[in-house]
Amino acid sequence: MAEDNNRSLRCFQIKIAPEQAKHLPGHIITDFFNKVEMIIGTGKVDSVPSCIVKVEYEGKNFPDVRDKLENSLIIDEILEENEGFAYLKIRVPGPIQMIIANDDDCWVVPPTHISKNGMLMTVQGISGGLKRVKDKLELLIPEKMKMKISNVFVGDLIAAPKLPKKRYLVISTAIAKGYYSTPRRCTQGDIADYLGIKQGTVAEHLQNAESTIINSWSEQIYQS
Repeated sequence: MAEDNNRSLRCFQIKIAPEQAKHLPGHIITDFFNKVEMIIGTGKVDSVPSCIVKVEYEGKNFPDVRDKLENSLIIDEILEENEGFAYLKIRVPGPIQMIIANDDDCWVVPPTHISKNGMLMTVQGISGGLKRVKDKLELLIPEKMKMKISNVFVGDLIAAPKLPKKRYLVISTAIAKGYYSTPRRCTQGDIADYLGIKQGTVAEHLQNAESTIINSWSEQIYQS
């Protein structure tokens, strides 16, 4: 029983006020963006955590910030640019993100965002990993932060199934463009046009990816 409890999935949220983060490289992000919101994590690139985010900014055009934010937000790709907001594939080499990325027992998940009001970050994992990360963050930011490890989630730790590269690209693009939002912000045709493939291919990849994820979740939740 003790072993099961140690492997149970927990989470905590970090809330950091702007004045608490002035010594961190990420504090300048809000000089250029009103808000940066994580959509989905996409693993690591050269040990640096990677994710898809939505950024909000003033004006019609995406600001030229690549050189200014390289220590806190590395832009690998602009997935979609609109008036006032864009979707980006980024890496985040800041000290908070690297502390979490260097521990195999926890990871960042939505809701996670930074704005002029401060930062909210949600971290999931097992108890040992969360405790190690919490202790390191308290050394990095000595001023009192709001951090509390939650109760155990229902069910054990769920491992996300590994998808083939093309299938993962389609479903991650669908998530970033709002296909799974309510109401939907794009169609399968929009995804197909963006990726330069047929709509039928998009539909097949999405159906197979959804089936894989749901079946994996069901097997892990209900296994004896």
